[in-house]
Amino acid sequence: MRIVNVPVLLVAAIVALTGCAGTEPVEQPVDRLAEARAALAGSVDRGDVLVFGTDPTFEPMTFKRGSAYAGLDIDVAQAVAAKLGARVEWRTVAFGDLLEQVRSKKIDASISSMFDRAERQKKVDFVDYLNAGTSIVVRKGTGDIGGMPGLCGRRVAAQPDTVFVEMATAQGKACGRRKLTVVSTDRPSASVRDGKADAALNDFPIAALDVEKMTTLELSGPQIEAIPYGIGVAKDRKPLTAAIQTALYAMINDGTYDALLTKWKVKEGALRTGAINGGA
Repeated sequence: MRIVNVPVLLVAAIVALTGCAGTEPVEQPVDRLAEARAALAGSVDRGDVLVFGTDPTFEPMTFKRGSAYAGLDIDVAQAVAAKLGARVEWRTVAFGDLLEQVRSKKIDASISSMFDRAERQKKVDFVDYLNAGTSIVVRKGTGDIGGMPGLCGRRVAAQPDTVFVEMATAQGKACGRRKLTVVSTDRPSASVRDGKADAALNDFPIAALDVEKMTTLELSGPQIEAIPYGIGVAKDRKPLTAAIQTALYAMINDGTYDALLTKWKVKEGALRTGAINGGA
């Protein structure tokens, strides 16, 4: 009697079939982070170092604890670099000089609670990472002054070279006889506390922290026109811009982004688009 080894025949048949079908390539998933890391290596002088510039005077976004940089902006930049297999080298740069240093490549990127505005997009590209509105700070007991029109007839403190100076100046032109005076200062809320100004304009995260620390102050009314903050990159460094955007997407997908917003108490500013030049 002839004994047939069925398992052996089945195995042989399967091998033959798979050999015939093997002519079709198997599609492999694209590793966007791997592509971004490769792009980064060719986009910066040292592929494992990203030089970020910041003006560390915007607690809780970017500030100094002793000699160490701290804040949401700092954590975001360091998390982006980590996703790209790099580390951050920090440079302190005056806010008004950040974009020029990006353009001249003295720094690779800027992150300093900078609004992504159309005028600024003419100078650099922005990778948007947070939405923040403008808040008005007043003496406690003042209450809601009615937004920007309520600044008429008041001394309004704003930091030089920021959008808040532009906002106050524009409002002043609409005030007529009720003159609005812009008080230029690096510490707008403190100017209100010290009686040097009647109101101050600042980003919501910074203003909220200010009134928590300075108990004689309060926020006046809701936030005004939320705008995205952006990481600034030179316009002729598209691979670097794309690498930063890819790293930000990875942070959003794995929960790193939300954890950082929770840590710094700015969850209401979550912006998960990762848009490039999404401001107006």
